[in-house]
Amino acid sequence: MASSTDWARTIGTTLVTHLKEEEQTTFRKFKVFAALEGSGRVAMNQGGRGFDWQVRWRNQPVTSNNGESPRVFARHNLWQRAYLPYRGYTVTDQVTKREMLENRGAQALIDVAGKMASRLQESMQEHLSKEVYIDGNLAGNENRWHGLESIFAINGTVNVADGTQRAANAADPFGFPADEYAGLNTGLGHYAGSQIETGSWPNASADPEYDFYSPIVVNYSSTYFGGATATWKDQCIEAIREGVHHAKRNDTRESQIDMILVSRKMYIDFLNRLDSRERAIVSKTNGLRSYGFGDVVELDGIEVSTEYAVPAGTGYGISIGNMEMKCMEGQLMVGEGPFYNEELQSHRFAVSVLANIKMKSPRNFVKFQAIA
Repeated sequence: MASSTDWARTIGTTLVTHLKEEEQTTFRKFKVFAALEGSGRVAMNQGGRGFDWQVRWRNQPVTSNNGESPRVFARHNLWQRAYLPYRGYTVTDQVTKREMLENRGAQALIDVAGKMASRLQESMQEHLSKEVYIDGNLAGNENRWHGLESIFAINGTVNVADGTQRAANAADPFGFPADEYAGLNTGLGHYAGSQIETGSWPNASADPEYDFYSPIVVNYSSTYFGGATATWKDQCIEAIREGVHHAKRNDTRESQIDMILVSRKMYIDFLNRLDSRERAIVSKTNGLRSYGFGDVVELDGIEVSTEYAVPAGTGYGISIGNMEMKCMEGQLMVGEGPFYNEELQSHRFAVSVLANIKMKSPRNFVKFQAIA
C-alpha cells in the first residue's frame, strides 16, 4: 500500500503536470485569451508588486520655419505614467485521510489525482474567462483583474450638436468618458486640450491631449443612427461602424480594432440583420477562426463574434495590439501543495493565479451599450 507521503506526492505531481500540459488549452478555449496568446501578448515571470507604462498624452510642438528663423529649444513633458498592481485568484481542494485509505492502489491514486487536477483547472479557467470583462475599480473588486469594464464608465453623453457634456440624451450617439484606469483619468479634456473643429467629438477633431486616454462608448439606442427603431437590432451595423472607425484616431496598425465581442442575444440580432446581406466569413490567418472558433463573421474586415461571459446588452471592440496579460509566474495557473493539516486529517491543494490585464491606451477600445 502506498504511504501517506507517496499518496500526497502523487497528487501534487499530477496537479503540477496537468496544469503545465493544459496551459495552451486554457488560452485557446476563450476568444480574448486565444487572441492574446496567439499574438504574443502574454508575458510571464514578471516581477514587482505591479507594472507601469508610459502613455503619450501630447505631441512635441511643431513650428513653421523658413530655414533662417531662430529656433527655440525646450524640454516638453509628453508622457503620463500608468500603473496597475498584480491581482490574483485561488481555488482549493482537499483530500481526507479516509479518502486516501479508500484509494490504496497506484492506479486509484492516479485517477483521484487526475480528477482533482481537472476540477481545479476547469473551475479556474471558467472563472478567469468572466474576469476579462469585469470592472476592477468597483468596491469589492480590489483583488480582481482590471477587465474591460475598468475603462468604460461614463457621465452622461456627448452633445451631438456641439460636443459638450450633458445628461444622457437619446439624440447623442456617444457616452461622455468618466473613468479612472491605472491611475489616469479617461475624461475628455481632463488634462488639457479642446476640440479644434466645429461639431461634436469624436466626429470633430481635437487636440491630442483632449482625448489621448478616452475610449469610445457608442450609444446604440440613439436616434442618431436613424434605424426603424432605436435598438441594437435595427442599428447594430451603423453603431459598429461608428465605434470601429472612431477608435482608430491615430491610424496606426496597433490602434485598430481586431475583434468585436457581443452578448449572445446581440450576436443573434446582428446575424439576423446580416441575413439581407452577403455574409463574409473571416479568413484571417491569425484571426479567431485560426484558433478553432467557428461562430465568427466579418463586417468591414473586422471579426464579430460572441462569448458567454459578455454581459447582456453589451458589446466590446477590442484592440489586441493595445492589450497584454502580465503574469508573475512562469505559467498562468500554478499548482500548490500538498499541505497536510493534522487537525482536519487532510491534504490540501490549491491552484493560484497572479496577473492582470493591461490596456495600453483606452482610446483604442470601444463599448456598445444602450444609454438611458
